[in-house]
Amino acid sequence: MKLFDSHCHLTWAKADDPAEEWLKRAAKEGVSEFLCVGVDLDSSLQCLNLSKQFSQVYPSAGIHPNDLGDGSDLKEKLHALSRLAQQGTWSAIGETGMDFFRQWTSPQTQEIGFVHHLKLAIELNLPVIIHCRNAAEATLAILRGLPKIPTGVMHCWSGTPQQLTPFLELGLHASFAGNLSYPKSDEIRESAKIVPLNQLLIETDAPFLAPQPKRGKPNEPAFLPHTLEALSQVRTESLDELAVATRNNAGELFGIELSR
Repeated sequence: MKLFDSHCHLTWAKADDPAEEWLKRAAKEGVSEFLCVGVDLDSSLQCLNLSKQFSQVYPSAGIHPNDLGDGSDLKEKLHALSRLAQQGTWSAIGETGMDFFRQWTSPQTQEIGFVHHLKLAIELNLPVIIHCRNAAEATLAILRGLPKIPTGVMHCWSGTPQQLTPFLELGLHASFAGNLSYPKSDEIRESAKIVPLNQLLIETDAPFLAPQPKRGKPNEPAFLPHTLEALSQVRTESLDELAVATRNNAGELFGIELSR
């Protein structure tokens, strides 16, 4: 059984436990591919460099909504992102989106950044990785306001099934992380039930959101099987069926030819 971690931050690995060790431990647990997601310009470039070093790592370039800043240098940041995305080989654009939970960045600045990412994804024919926290209505309105919606994924879904439904209807994938297994995550589990099998992904979002059996520890890709197990219990589908489907879905979405 092979698994695809569709969203992890390998660049957060520490010097005494580098990304290479994360990958080795994950391989022992059957995790064979990794989408390394950038949250700013520096981490995006690091993701690209990791993909050159490790063939099983695929890079994404983006600026997280909470990393857009106060807007004073927004134009320069987004221009630099476009330049970076037009160089090298990328598998996705993002992490981008809207976050009304922390609001470290104004909604207006977030929207400008989100729209820029969406248009860049369309221009480069790449899927977009969408962060949406306490901002489903605003995120949906922005997507619906575009003349064209790129392919992509609602990453680490944490809202309600009712909020998720219109994103699925737009053709977007939905990905679930370790918080699916938390005792109080009933709405996330209900959301996982409604996703068509061909739009379903799993992720770790490492080093965040370690699954319940590993809760309290820094998350890592090796813990992905715990999320798969939680998903299997929620959807009453077999581990093997979900492993094959989520891996194939990720490969298709991110344009990756998977080994057998």
